[in-house]
This record gives sequence, C-alpha cells and structure tokens, in this order.
Amino acid sequence: MINKFILVAPLSSLSKRLRLFKISRFVYKELCTNIAHFSWERVQGESEEVGLGFKPEKKILLRGGGYGGKKNKVMYFLWMWKVFLSSFTIKKNDVVWALGFESAFPLLLLSRIKGFKIFFDDADRFSMLFNQSFFTNIISLFEKVTSRNVYKHIIPSKARYGFNSDRFFLLQNTPSEIELINSYKIYKEKTWINAQLVVCINGWLSSDRGMDIALKLSKELINNDVAFILVGQLECSDAIQLSQQGNVQYIGTVSNAEALAAYYASDFVFTYYNPKKVINIYAASNKWGDAIKTNIGIIVNSEVITADFLIRERLTISYQYEDYMSVASELRKFCADRQRLKLLKQKMNSISNNYPYYEYQLKELFSTI
Repeated sequence: MINKFILVAPLSSLSKRLRLFKISRFVYKELCTNIAHFSWERVQGESEEVGLGFKPEKKILLRGGGYGGKKNKVMYFLWMWKVFLSSFTIKKNDVVWALGFESAFPLLLLSRIKGFKIFFDDADRFSMLFNQSFFTNIISLFEKVTSRNVYKHIIPSKARYGFNSDRFFLLQNTPSEIELINSYKIYKEKTWINAQLVVCINGWLSSDRGMDIALKLSKELINNDVAFILVGQLECSDAIQLSQQGNVQYIGTVSNAEALAAYYASDFVFTYYNPKKVINIYAASNKWGDAIKTNIGIIVNSEVITADFLIRERLTISYQYEDYMSVASELRKFCADRQRLKLLKQKMNSISNNYPYYEYQLKELFSTI
C-alpha cells in the first residue's frame, strides 16, 4: 500500500515536463491520489500546474537560476543538498520517483535506512551534461552505484551506458493512448495550415534543438508547397524568427493532447539535436514514439546514435546536422511523390505494435510494488 507518491524533480512543475505529466496522471488514476512534487522553481511563479486534472502537494526546495549558464550548473549541487535534507521527511511506505541522478543519488542513503523505494528516472544522463574530465568519471562511478542500489533504474535507451545493472527498466518514449484519442478529436476540430507536405516542429524550441536549421529549411522551402507547424515555447532568436515565417503556423505552448494533434496534421516531425553536446548524440526523443504511433516520418540528424534503428528501417530523412540543403531536397521529393510518402507511413504503421503505449509500460513497471 502506497502512503504517498513523491516526484522529486528539479523543475518548476510536473505539467511542463512531458514524461512527468504522463507518469503523474497515470499514478493518480491507477495507484495513489496522494501525490507530492519536491520541486525547483527556476522562474518565479512557474510552479503552477496546467492540465494535470489534480493538484499535487508542492514542496519547493530551491528557487531561481533559470535554465542556462554556469550559475545554473552550480545550483544543481545545491539542489542535491536540498534533496538530501528533504529525504529525512520521506516515510517507509512512500514511493519516490526521482528525475535524474541529481535527484536519485542524494536520496539513496536514507532509502537504504528507512526502506522507501526509489524509481531512478534517468531521462538525461547527468555525467553527459559536462565536458569529459576526471570529475565526470567520478560522477559516472556514482551513477553506477546509484543504478545498482535503487529499486528500479528507468532508462530510455541502453546506448548511453557502458555498464549493466539488474535494476534497469527500459521505458520507451511513447505517447499515452488516452492522450492520442483526445488529440485526434482536437485535430479534427482545429484549422491547420494547408500544404502538400507539412513538417511538425515541437517541444523545447531552443538552439540545442536545431532551430537554426529549421529556420534555414523554412526559408529554403518558402516557394515550395511545404509548410511547418511550430508548437512550444520560443527559447531562442532563431525560433522567434521561425514563428514569423509565412510558411509556418505557430500555435504556441499548448497541452500535450493539442501538441499531439499537430502530428495528425503533419507528414514529418523535425527532431534535431546539436551534436556539439555529448548528451545530444544519445538523445531518446519522445517525438520518435509520437511519430511511430501517429504514423508519420521523422527528420533527424545522422550524428544521433540512438536514432540508428530508425535510420536503418528507412523511416527518416537523415543527414549531418549542417546539411539542411539535402533535407530540403528530400522534402521536395516527398512532396512530388505522394506514393513514396504513403509507403513510409504504412511502414510506420506496421512497426507501431512493437512500441506499447506509455501507460501499458507503466503498468508493467509498477506491477511489482
């Protein structure tokens, strides 16, 4: 019997991180209505939850710092200390979902003493966020220790790890079935940009997510029958310029269901990761699962190692990060050859059953509690 389900995550709100949105909604419906979020409010007033359907208990452990810069990285260590202190309040029958090593590691000692279970959700491997050094080697060692001593270590891909752990649980980034059903209704009701070929660009619209390349693509294809749907918060100047292009429909920051609705109105989803950062080479995008379940193609830069399975199956348009001209050329070909596009979508549909909906995976994960 779960006394309380606690999500420890260095974010202002659960609803602003898709995986936490899906997990917390599932837990509230299926496991426990007593849910808390130990949070880091990075921007004042940002901790408000939107669209969850319930109000979690909110305990803000840290405030300020925003989302970038050296100060932000230093504050992660203050976050770890705050999390350790908060672990004294966690009870034996509580279950903790810890997002990232920076949340899971500080909880480990008290979990061994008090007996509460930790699900270590390793969405972005912490040691890969820093330049390779003796320091990162030490962190990697502690990551291994954490992995082997938590209740479950949730990973999106084994490619990021040079070690094995009997606590690994592979949680594929697929959408929720109920969210997809709702999104299709929204798709039918909403007016979308009209073009022969449509590309969806969504999520974290930052310089790390290829907004410079997306902007170049939109300019290169401005005189072709190709359009773009842009969804999310504009996090850089390239994203702002992109939203103002004549062949772009910008729908802003919306609910998960409305963001998914844009897939049904699209033929491809754009998933670019700047390869200058090691963690980006090992990206495991939610967008790939969303594309598979909505049967549309994927655009991904070839440096992303974890996308190899998609590239091998020819489900993508894939070139090196800077080679946007080749991507534009491929989009023109798909625009001219609708049969080729139809075959790609049929292939996506044929592999869809190999990727279970998110809540089905969570049912398996929590079945042992």
